[in-house]
Amino acid sequence: MKSSSGSYSKSCLAVSAAVVALVVSGSKIFAAEDLKLRPGISFTQDIDAGFPIVATDIDNASIDPNLPTLIFFGAACDLNTNRQAKRLVDIYHKIPKGQVKFIVIDVDHPANEDAKKLIRTYYSPPGKTGYIPFEVILDKSGKAVWSQIGEVEISVIKGQLDKVI
Repeated sequence: MKSSSGSYSKSCLAVSAAVVALVVSGSKIFAAEDLKLRPGISFTQDIDAGFPIVATDIDNASIDPNLPTLIFFGAACDLNTNRQAKRLVDIYHKIPKGQVKFIVIDVDHPANEDAKKLIRTYYSPPGKTGYIPFEVILDKSGKAVWSQIGEVEISVIKGQLDKVI
C-alpha cells in the first residue's frame, strides 16, 4: 500500500516485518545439532567419561509437529550407550540437515521438563522399565512408528527414518 506521498504506510511495513520475522524464525529448527562423540569415551569398557554425545542445543527436547523425530535415550558410563551413540552420530551426518529432528536424552540427568515428559512417555511409561540405549522414531504427526532397545545397526535406523522423511 502506498500513501499519497508514495511511501509505504506504517501498517504495511509492520505487516511485512511480522511476515519476515515469522518466515525467518520458522526456518530455524531447534534441536540437538552438530552432534559429536565426547572425547575420551570408551567402546570397550564401562568408564564414566560423561554422556557420550555432545551437541549444540542438546537440551532441546521439544517435539516439532512438522518434522520426523529420532529420540535417543542413553546414560553415561554405559558401554552399549557409547557404541549406539557412535551410530547415532554417524546417522546424524548422513541425513540432510533439517529433515529429521534429533533429540538426545540422558535418562539419569534429564535436562528439563520436556526431556522428563519424553522419558515418561516413551522410555519408561507406567508399568514398564526402561533399558538403554533406546531409540524412538516419531513421524511428522508425532506418532511413534518405530522403537528399539539395545544396539541397532545404522542401516536399520536409516531405513526406518527413510520411511518417515
